Amino acid sequence: MPPDERLRVLQITEYNLICNKNPNGNYDRKTRENLYWVIEKLRANCHRLSRLEERLYQKFSTATFGALEEKDKRVKFEVARYRLSAGVKTSLKVSAAVLLAVFFTGTLIYELVLDAPTRHRVDVAYYAGLNKVGLVSKEDLDQVKQNLEVTVNKLQETQQQNIELSQMVETMILNNKVTENFKYIVKQVYNDPRTVYFKSGNERVLQFNGQELARYQGDPKLWYLLGIIEKGKFRLYYNNEEIMEIEAIFGRKGDETPVGEYEIKNRAYKPTWYKREKVNGRTRVRAIPFGDPEHEIGHWWLGLKPLGEPPPGSYGIHGVNVNKVNEFYKKNFDWRSGSAGCPNVQDWNLEFLAEMVPLGTRVNIVEKDKWDRERPAFTPASAA
Repeated sequence: MPPDERLRVLQITEYNLICNKNPNGNYDRKTRENLYWVIEKLRANCHRLSRLEERLYQKFSTATFGALEEKDKRVKFEVARYRLSAGVKTSLKVSAAVLLAVFFTGTLIYELVLDAPTRHRVDVAYYAGLNKVGLVSKEDLDQVKQNLEVTVNKLQETQQQNIELSQMVETMILNNKVTENFKYIVKQVYNDPRTVYFKSGNERVLQFNGQELARYQGDPKLWYLLGIIEKGKFRLYYNNEEIMEIEAIFGRKGDETPVGEYEIKNRAYKPTWYKREKVNGRTRVRAIPFGDPEHEIGHWWLGLKPLGEPPPGSYGIHGVNVNKVNEFYKKNFDWRSGSAGCPNVQDWNLEFLAEMVPLGTRVNIVEKDKWDRERPAFTPASAA
C-alpha cells in the first residue's frame, strides 16, 4: 500500500468493517453502532486522515443506516404483493376457464339437446336482447326472425322426409319387397348418413338406419353386368337373377362405346381424370384431379379390362361432373346425348356397383337387346 494510502486513524479491523458497507444500507443494531463509532472516529481526527480514510469519511459522513427489521418488512411487502398479483392472475385464468366451459356447455346443449322450435326461441331472444342495447336494428331483428322461421320450417320438412323414408324402407323390409323396389331404394338412401356399405367376411352388406337391405357374396362368378347400348341400360345379375336395371349413357356418334366382353379390373374413389385433348394439332393427356371444376367422371371409376381384342384407349364405368349434377339430372339422364365413350351411370347406382360388385365381375356390352335371360356359361378371369 502506498504511503498516502496507509491507515493513520483506523485499525485494519475497523477499516474492513466499513469499507464495503452501503451508506443507506440496513444492518442489525450492533453493526449500526460499530459503523457510527467508526464514522465518529474519522470525524474527530479529520485533520490526520490519509487519502483512503478521507474517501471513507466523505462516503459515510452523511450515512443513514436502516434497521434490518425494516428491510424484512419491505421484503415481506414485496412478497405479499407478488402473491396477490399471482392470485389475481390465477383468478382471471379460472374465470376465463369457467366462462369457456359455460360457453361450450351452452353450445352443446343448444346443438344436441334443444329441439328446433326451442332453438328458434333462443335465437329470437338473443337478437331481441341485442336490439334492446342498440346493437341490432328493429328491421334486422325482423329479418332474423323471418330467416329463422324459414330455416326451422325447412328443417322440420327434412326431418319429416327422413322419418317417412325410414318408415318406407322399414315397411318394404317387413313386407319382403326390398328386391322389387331395390332400384328405388338405392336412389332414396344415397348420400344419407344412415346408409352404410361394409364387408362381412366374403360378403358385402348394405344397411340403412341399422336395417339390412342387401347382402351378397363377393365371388365374381356370381355376378354379371349386361350393357345394352340401344336401350341405354345396364342390367345387373346376381346368381343368374336380375337384381337391378340401371340407366346408362353410352358413347355418342364418333365416340361409340366398343361392344364386347370385359371384366371389372379396378376401382377408384374420387379418381383423377386423364383427359385427352388436342393442343396446336397435337393430342395430349392432362391429369385433372377430383374436385377440379373440369373434372367430369364423378366419385367412382370402375376400370374395364377387355377379354377379347382390346379396343384403342381405355374404358371404365363412371359418373358425371359433380359440379353440373343438378343440370344433368334436370335432363332426366338423357342417354341419347351420349358420352365420350365410357358408360356413365348416376351416382347412387355407381356407388352401389363400386361397393357391392367385386373385382373380376364379367361385363358384356352389346349393341341391341339380343340376349338370353339365362346367363351363358363362362369362366371369368380372377379378380385383379
